Amino acid sequence: MTVMAMLASCQGQNKYSLTGQFKDCADQTIYLLCSGNVLDSVYSADGSFSFEGTVDTPEFAYIANNRAIRQASLDCQFILEPGKLVMEPLPDFGEYIVKGSRANNLMAGLSDQSAKLTQYYEQNEGKEGIIDEVQTKYNDLLIKGVKENTDNMFGMVCLRELAYEQDPATTRSMLDSFDAKIQKSKLWQTINESNSKQLKTATGQPYINFSQARRDGVMVSAKDVISDPANKYVLIDFWASWCGPCMREVPFLKETYAKYMGKGFQILGVSLDHTRDAWENAIVVNQMNWIHVSDLKYWDNEVAKMYGVNSIPANFLIDCATGKIIASGLRGEKLQQKISQLLDK
Repeated sequence: MTVMAMLASCQGQNKYSLTGQFKDCADQTIYLLCSGNVLDSVYSADGSFSFEGTVDTPEFAYIANNRAIRQASLDCQFILEPGKLVMEPLPDFGEYIVKGSRANNLMAGLSDQSAKLTQYYEQNEGKEGIIDEVQTKYNDLLIKGVKENTDNMFGMVCLRELAYEQDPATTRSMLDSFDAKIQKSKLWQTINESNSKQLKTATGQPYINFSQARRDGVMVSAKDVISDPANKYVLIDFWASWCGPCMREVPFLKETYAKYMGKGFQILGVSLDHTRDAWENAIVVNQMNWIHVSDLKYWDNEVAKMYGVNSIPANFLIDCATGKIIASGLRGEKLQQKISQLLDK
């Protein structure tokens, strides 16, 4: 075989085509996005599109009607990999899926199973423990997805969801189990980088010092707060005013703070807000009377990156005497239970 023939053969193996149509989408530009970059685009009169190209390493990608995915009113996430890919509407959900390759067909199957779990939850809403039951069943699907698909990107899609909540050491083990080709993907590398940071902030590790501005512009470091003789335990709490689950944690934070602030408990809140007014208003209106800092950079918050935070609310409890992280993810009543164990002696 000649060199040119070999090259043509390789390109054929790596070729993809992607077709589909967004309903009720007229006179708009449809974008093919990967890692925040526009790979291709087409102006469409009726929402239909057709893309072709080659891809060496499978990647997580989007089809959307806006080049900024967060601003898109129509989008579909899929795996960009060789094959004849077709976007289809997902019945009854107003969403879209892509089929035509192994990883994308598996993703479509997960969407179907997820829809069934949602239906099961709705049928049993109000039943004691139903939320935990459904979440456990969904996590089991994801864990199975990783274990059975370490040679394709569907496994990485499952791991991406698991990595938000599970123990970083477990995520590390799963990451290492993937084939070398998958480890070249941007998704694997992104999760790997985040996981490396999370391992540095695992229980038993020393806290990572940082410095950010209070509302009045004065810079405050974690060391300033943790080394304060009045403090025995400091909770570094990551939150944002736009985060519903974060705001639902506020009553638990306030109750614990009010009860133990005079006994050596302090909170250092790090906000992922991106507007000063929203940040300050949430603090004042909700009477969150502890220490607050932020760089107002949203998900680009430097401290969140240092601590490997990829979902909020998130928190880390520091023992001021040792400077070590002794707990994390203290949500709801678990926070006061932990602080009570430490200070009610």
